[in-house]
Amino acid sequence: MKPILSILLATSVLTTIAPMARAFCLEPKIRVDDEYFVSDVVFTGTITRDQKVGLTPQGFYDEDIFTWRVDRVFRGSIHPGDEVRTGSGNDSGRFPFEAAEGHQVGRHFLIFASVDPSSRKNYAVDNCGNSTLFAKAARTIREIEGLPSHRGGLLYGVMYDGDEGVRIIATGLNGKKYLTVSDYGKFTVRVSSGTYSVAAIKQGRVYADMDVAYKHAEKVTVPDGGSAGLAFREKGR
Repeated sequence: MKPILSILLATSVLTTIAPMARAFCLEPKIRVDDEYFVSDVVFTGTITRDQKVGLTPQGFYDEDIFTWRVDRVFRGSIHPGDEVRTGSGNDSGRFPFEAAEGHQVGRHFLIFASVDPSSRKNYAVDNCGNSTLFAKAARTIREIEGLPSHRGGLLYGVMYDGDEGVRIIATGLNGKKYLTVSDYGKFTVRVSSGTYSVAAIKQGRVYADMDVAYKHAEKVTVPDGGSAGLAFREKGR
């Protein structure tokens, strides 16, 4: 019998390692080449069981449990034919969204999952990430397949209040600097793979990480062929 790996959704306000399930989305919208490298497993799979558990005295269920048959593995230590389970809390952060028990059985998804920091043997799916129905995943899968041929990396992000003309300076551990300027509240800059300290600078203003940013600008790693997203907001707003 194939091993069953438990993939449980967890709630988190801020994480610098693995995306978590939550009732709101962190900033910025995570790119495929960012989520791929922060995920421990990326696979396509078919839901073989969809059940509700934990009936409360009020007549509600605490959690939806989905059992998957893994079809294709892009990243991680699972294998085709393995069974994995995802547990989704019955709230607005659940993934995938469903109604009656059994509603999702037979549906096929592309899943990005990461180790849950609260338990070294469990995983979490980011309901705001790039996991999606397989029927909508062709473009994402092509991007994943092309990642091994990419070199260098990308720093990208948002100024949450749409600030323009903000200088974004990324300084590597070797002292090398990369510069760009925010436009329409967004920015991108091509960099070499490595770890950076990133600052947002504009005269008369002081910026810091948003409290719902995916990563910390003080120390952010850009993998070769991947990207890293940041989000800034002026202090005091």
